[in-house]
Amino acid sequence: MSPNTSHFLHLTRKRYRKQHKLLERLYERDSFLVQPNQVVKNRKLIKYWSKRNSLFSKFNERPIYLTEELWYSVTPEKIAKFVAKFARVCLPNAKKVLDVFCGAGGNTIQLALEFERVYGVDWSMEHLYCTHRNAEAYGVSDNIWLKYGSWEIIAEKGRFNKIGIDFLFGSPPWGGPQYLRESTYDLEKLLQPMGITQMLQSMISITPNIMLFLPRNSNLEQVSSATRQVFGVRGQCRVVYVKEDGFLKGILCMWGDALVKAGGEEEEPDEENTCKKKDTKHDVDYSLDG
Repeated sequence: MSPNTSHFLHLTRKRYRKQHKLLERLYERDSFLVQPNQVVKNRKLIKYWSKRNSLFSKFNERPIYLTEELWYSVTPEKIAKFVAKFARVCLPNAKKVLDVFCGAGGNTIQLALEFERVYGVDWSMEHLYCTHRNAEAYGVSDNIWLKYGSWEIIAEKGRFNKIGIDFLFGSPPWGGPQYLRESTYDLEKLLQPMGITQMLQSMISITPNIMLFLPRNSNLEQVSSATRQVFGVRGQCRVVYVKEDGFLKGILCMWGDALVKAGGEEEEPDEENTCKKKDTKHDVDYSLDG
């Protein structure tokens, strides 16, 4: 099968010849296709395999593609669906959204079901290939445009600064399942590819409406500090605790008035407690069970 490169931004340019050839090989070999009845021998993946339908509900209906890394980094579908619907309600007039670190496309797909045009960025052609194939399974590949490259470089060059992005979502790499070994996750040292302060700085020039999916044991003092540094001393962050099947999966941190103020009147921000777990009324515990 020949790849349709029309939704892979700039991939036909000479500088991306190597990536274009890799994409052709991936399509040729139908790489990373998950067989519904396959036997999983990798012990690290067994628990993810047992919950595969929570990652993509179409596992038993349509072809789904995942690399080994993507098994444990893809956002569960219920959470991705919540993110997309929440953003749609908060930003009813939004048309263009950006999914940074799009991985297997779990969030990209759900955003494409809600918004007119979705851009996905990832440093791995294998990931972008999986995003596109999975988007085909959900019938939204025509709404998605994918950009290969390092987010640091893309942000530094301002690639998305002038195209009118209304909402930016990011689920940055946490460092694999090892993140749970930390009692408190250091968002400046462990978050990839950069600390949370630098990450927010790289995103705010694109849109003020930002949402990040972060580890459940994240250091909220660092979220508060990053908020003040990037958005000013009166900047605010909304923290949402997300559970699935009774288990805390992570936190959603949101910036931008449309996201922070959704659902009620705002209190005056406390400069010392911009985003603390106990001191802001917008620390919400959302259960996605049912």
